[in-house]
Amino acid sequence: MKSSGTGRVLAAMSLGLAFGLYRHYVQMRQLQLGREGFLAQQSQYFDRITGVHSVVFMLIAGVILAAIAVGLYEVIAAGFTKAIPPIQVEE
Repeated sequence: MKSSGTGRVLAAMSLGLAFGLYRHYVQMRQLQLGREGFLAQQSQYFDRITGVHSVVFMLIAGVILAAIAVGLYEVIAAGFTKAIPPIQVEE
């Protein structure tokens, strides 16, 4: 009995939807600030990252974020795979 790829496809789609909704939310917040508020926020962000930026810190943060993303994907895919039984084809 082979497992279906439906769980993985649904997991990828749900993570894409969640990320899209998050980006939409962030952009709506930025649009509410107006041009001057947005530029002031970007200036503060620039000042913050210039004080903390280091290659080692960014590499460690990247590895941690990648591990969290892959782990979340696998958990969601496993949940969908258990919820949706695979299609069995008679040979």
